[in-house]
Amino acid sequence: MCGFPLAHLDKYLKVLVQEEKRFVALCEEFPVYSDNNVKEFERRIARVVTPGTLIDESFLNPLENNYLLAISPGGEVDEVAQKVGLAWIDVSTGEFFSKQSKLENVPDELARIAPREVVLDDSFQGQPGHAIFETFADSNCLISYAPVPPRGTVSDPESNIDDGPALDTVLTQESIAIELLTEFLRQNLLDHMPRLDSPLREISQDRMQIDLHTIQGLEIRGNSAYEGGSKGSLLSVIKRTNTSGGTRLLARWLCEFHVLELIPIFFDLIMQVLQVHP
Repeated sequence: MCGFPLAHLDKYLKVLVQEEKRFVALCEEFPVYSDNNVKEFERRIARVVTPGTLIDESFLNPLENNYLLAISPGGEVDEVAQKVGLAWIDVSTGEFFSKQSKLENVPDELARIAPREVVLDDSFQGQPGHAIFETFADSNCLISYAPVPPRGTVSDPESNIDDGPALDTVLTQESIAIELLTEFLRQNLLDHMPRLDSPLREISQDRMQIDLHTIQGLEIRGNSAYEGGSKGSLLSVIKRTNTSGGTRLLARWLCEFHVLELIPIFFDLIMQVLQVHP
């Protein structure tokens, strides 16, 4: 007697997945015909819902991205300057990115990307002393695990990534993160696995990175006085977007300024302040 009507599925998914950070397996019935041409039904798992793999659920906030982030650190346990591969996607919108960073910069990347779920190679479950776990101290995202598929999966013709980047043009740790992310999606979305566009590569040298404490201290996207809402934040002051997609894009830009984009944005902000306080 613990069931609930299908019409209330979103309500319980919101509680179990978003609030309690649980995995929920959705089972569906599929028609099967026996040798006597008798129609029967078999029940199997069609999708596993996790905090980072929400697709079109009605309770998703259209003004915020719901990112799933895969991290592939190197083999060194204590080397904070080691190279780290990052790959993140919002399955609900299809936005897909990848980047190479350093282990010491992972906390800043977590604050900038704000993922709902982080995926690591399942071999790290046996390495609790690895430095990667120290980078999650200021983050409340769920940590999940998945096996890294055989090398070359991204470039394989049967891959779910259209025109996937060639492995010789993507840095090693970055390509592993892309493969890890794709494998996690494939394991959990199952019949709902979409075709993915090739990830857009970010290069740190082209943009001014904003660190964790700056994002929190300047209240760029959220205001702690309003329980994490955007009211009173820099985003709420300069937001003049007409669509939810525009709001998500603006929030991302605020945390990854291109140097040449700084001048018109801050000029517009100063003009707005002068109009309110002449």
